Amino acid sequence: MFLCAGFLGVVQLATAQTPSPPVAVPSGCGAAADNATVSLKKDLDQRHDALVKRFQQWKVRADTFNQRYGGQEFDAGSQEAKDGAAEQAWLSQEAQDYVQASEPFKTDVAKFIALSKPEPEHTCAAPVPALDPDSLRFINAMNAFAKQLGWSTDKVARLDKALHRLGFDGDANSTGVQVRGAWHDMIARGQDADLVREASQRDGLGFPGAGAQTVNNDCTVFALANAAGLPYGMVAARATDLIHQGSWRTPEERANPQAAIERQGLNGGEVVLLAEAFGQAEVVPSSDFAKTLHAGRPVMVNVVPADGHMNSGHEVVLTKTFQHRGETWFEMMDSNQGPQRRLFLSSSELNTMLQENGVAYRPNPGTTPKLLRNSGDS
Repeated sequence: MFLCAGFLGVVQLATAQTPSPPVAVPSGCGAAADNATVSLKKDLDQRHDALVKRFQQWKVRADTFNQRYGGQEFDAGSQEAKDGAAEQAWLSQEAQDYVQASEPFKTDVAKFIALSKPEPEHTCAAPVPALDPDSLRFINAMNAFAKQLGWSTDKVARLDKALHRLGFDGDANSTGVQVRGAWHDMIARGQDADLVREASQRDGLGFPGAGAQTVNNDCTVFALANAAGLPYGMVAARATDLIHQGSWRTPEERANPQAAIERQGLNGGEVVLLAEAFGQAEVVPSSDFAKTLHAGRPVMVNVVPADGHMNSGHEVVLTKTFQHRGETWFEMMDSNQGPQRRLFLSSSELNTMLQENGVAYRPNPGTTPKLLRNSGDS
């Protein structure tokens, strides 16, 4: 779960971001395996177990942190604020170290698949994240909720596929300093004439946006309203209805969904579910952002906010893509910038601040959105 960056004059500790569990190690393909492959498999199994243990230990501390500090406000200089900030710093650093350790493991799993030399009638699946119990509980609850709404088998299957594809994206080695630098450069360049001209030659979302974010953490609501071209109030009403009915939320959050949104925003699964309620959602990796935008679908992405706090999140919308001086660039809608302003950033800058793969949106062809509780199928 992520917390949008607002402009609060108090100390507010962000909810800890959960990294992806380590990828699963396939059992191996083909009728036989040589000694090198067997040895690699044993090594990968041991490394996988170590990463799982490290992930679970981090998750326990993160859950404790979230219950005690996540989204809470504390007086600056208080002992609670100091203790929470220290634990937040440890969680952030450990998450970065864990992700950094996971990358070579993923590479070696891919090598193991290649070395397995499958026979023609066999296939080796690409490595996929082994979901933790909490993620599976969320996914199962959201799928059950969609079925209660009367969504068709195809629509529920699309939702399930998107929920399972949510995961980390971007540069695992990015630091807060680098993120702040990328945001500074992006905002400082403003409405650069060359970038505005090049972006204007591409199709994409028009003006104005849904509005400007203030002190609440409702950037996800603004992002979906912008991506879908819908009024903020319509999306906000469905978001509160979603949380009110969502069995994956706590009783306190369900009793006061508006406060839950203002304090914590929506998690990635809820963004997908809400987008699917209005139209069609697909989770896409950053390598497919440009292709998806060229196809006419805006992409909602979770990025590290401008303050560089690596355990915070801010939802924005990529609206266009174009080439500038030999590099891929993007036009971005950011609810902190208001409805009439667009930002421009390079693919390398986006990779620096990106936290998760994106959610591409497209409307249901020839349909009008209905209330979430009565949402029909496409």
